[in-house]
Amino acid sequence: MATDKKIDAVAYHEAGHVFVALMSGKIRVLEAHYEGSEGYTKVEWKSGNINFEKLCYFLAGEITEYRFSENFSESHSGIDRKNTENVLFLISGNRSEQHAYWQKAIRTVNEWLDVKENAEKIEKIAKELMLKQTLSEDEINVIFNK
Repeated sequence: MATDKKIDAVAYHEAGHVFVALMSGKIRVLEAHYEGSEGYTKVEWKSGNINFEKLCYFLAGEITEYRFSENFSESHSGIDRKNTENVLFLISGNRSEQHAYWQKAIRTVNEWLDVKENAEKIEKIAKELMLKQTLSEDEINVIFNK
């Protein structure tokens, strides 16, 4: 199991994406992978207007990493920030509206993370990622639905 705090931060980062995708009910998680300082989550966007859910998903990695680990993986957050900007642009061209959506998404993610059972699921996902490196959709769903 990884012990380096920066590496652990990546596992929590990916666990946050996985968790928020499943909480949204509009993003299907196909696989989560973590190896050293690298990680990714493969997802399938469900149809319809899901820009708010995408916004929560892209913000979740950094928020979860910040709340659950003692370190920060800047490289992962940079990609997510760019995706966040793209989604905000799709939602609205108005800066004040974008800011309001951004704040609402941060509140939503933090409210989900504040629930003890949800925090336990994130811990379990991150620990399983550190142990196994790759989690399948079925493995993720077993953890999430416990």
